[in-house]
Amino acid sequence: FWEMARVYMLLVTRKSVFIGHIDTELVESVEILRGPQSALYGSDTTAGVMSFKTLSGKPGMHYKLGPEYGSLSWKKGFGAVRGGTDTWDYAVAAAYTDSDGVHDEEFYKNFSPTIKSGWHSGGVDVVFAYIYVESDFQAAELNECYDALISRSKHWAFQTPDPNNANEYEHHIATLNVAHVFNNALRHKAVVGWFEKDHYRRDMDDGLLGYETSPFDDFTYEGVTYNEGDRVPIYDDGTGDAYGNDHKNIMLDYNFIWESQLPKGVANTALFGFEYFYQEGGKWGRYGDLSSDNYNYSFYLNDQVLLLEERLVLSGGVRMDENEAFGSETTGKLGAAYTVWGWGTTFFGNYGTSFRAPSFFNLYDATYGNENLSPETGWTVEGGIRQEFMNGRIDGDITYWYSELDDVVVFDYTIANPASSVGSGKYNNRDSMETSGVEFAFGVSITEAINLSGNYTYTDSKSVNDGKGFRTVQVAKNKGSLTFCYEKERYNVGVSGYYSGTRLRWKGDIEMKAYYRVDIFGQYEFYKGMRVYTRIENVLDEDIEEGLGYDQPGIYAILGVKYDI
Repeated sequence: FWEMARVYMLLVTRKSVFIGHIDTELVESVEILRGPQSALYGSDTTAGVMSFKTLSGKPGMHYKLGPEYGSLSWKKGFGAVRGGTDTWDYAVAAAYTDSDGVHDEEFYKNFSPTIKSGWHSGGVDVVFAYIYVESDFQAAELNECYDALISRSKHWAFQTPDPNNANEYEHHIATLNVAHVFNNALRHKAVVGWFEKDHYRRDMDDGLLGYETSPFDDFTYEGVTYNEGDRVPIYDDGTGDAYGNDHKNIMLDYNFIWESQLPKGVANTALFGFEYFYQEGGKWGRYGDLSSDNYNYSFYLNDQVLLLEERLVLSGGVRMDENEAFGSETTGKLGAAYTVWGWGTTFFGNYGTSFRAPSFFNLYDATYGNENLSPETGWTVEGGIRQEFMNGRIDGDITYWYSELDDVVVFDYTIANPASSVGSGKYNNRDSMETSGVEFAFGVSITEAINLSGNYTYTDSKSVNDGKGFRTVQVAKNKGSLTFCYEKERYNVGVSGYYSGTRLRWKGDIEMKAYYRVDIFGQYEFYKGMRVYTRIENVLDEDIEEGLGYDQPGIYAILGVKYDI
């Protein structure tokens, strides 16, 4: 599992939210390693690791291209060329998206080109990859109730079209991966990675934006009281003063792997590694200028032993971090899995400790950053069982986990903050956070063509400060999904249902509604390599609250054509 191409997630999710900007047509695969992994993969991996792999080259000549069109004037085009020989390969791809929003003046645009090239010869693999993402998001002016509420009856929110209220992002990611195999027992690998992000925020003062309807009697807005149904004038709160953030990460990761066969069929795999991580960045503009940098270097060791003809797997690891700003920290992990032959049953468990320095976004965000944050430390334990029936036609697993973090970084709305449009709210440390839950997942192959899968997760999460508990906002205690798919050689159709229970809004006072969303999807190959596909989301037109006060598009559909050979 340590051969996973992890560099994208290390460079990205450690210090910046990026997943939502990646176009899926540029992604070849996604790998997930569950459980506490900070000893091997570093900070932000208390609950697991996700690895995104962009399109790779392969022998021959291969093409992929197509357009999409859908609701809210969704327009998308994508294309890729891949090829190579046994020793050299390449992939060049790009995608462009242009969509309106729920309100007038809203739009989202994304342009993402990527290139990857690899050389493979004599036990040496060299792969270079680069992806660039430019995205623009134009949003409506949001005004909502910022008072602490005890009832939804007094909550209100207006989204008024605003012609100049935009966020612009530029992301660069480049990696160079060099791997060398000495023999069947020894190999090593080095990865050099670079990530850079620039965020530009502008909000012009456009004066009177329009009128909204007073939601109830004695409604007060901007010092004026209205009766239910009265017209309420909404003025732009923009100033025209731009501001933003920028930061850059550089990472070097080297590991050496030794596989050995011990007496009586025992197999052992040991990994020794070193990682250097440098970051710099800051904020500029409306809320002042600030720049800083920091580095972290780590030594880590992981060992995996296969016993009892590979029925018993034992693993353990330790990591020593030295952070320029926050000092030294040692983390570790222990894990075990045991498979009962003839039963199709596997028992597993993991325990790990963690350390996470505050991100540049936490420290230096132009609006919500807090330079006085402390790092998080904690531990996680999980255990569960996997079971197969009918030679794998039915499988399922159930997992319990408990995690505790000290000095956890949260968004604290109680802190005065003149940089915020509402005068409060910024990142802060709380004494601790406790999260526990149970997850169940299953898959059933009813026939060769009919498949059913689903999952359910119960999560109990809260932060604690001065002995007082705060339920984690935006996190549902209950979530689940169910997918039915019928698949033949040239076509497939399916339906998915997704349930989300109630969640607290960002202020932590009142709940958003639970909802159940139903989606339909399908595709048909009408000529070799040529297929038409569609998806219709929220076909029952459920009243969905992903975020309280934010309007949703209702029923949403796209239609696309893809040529892929």
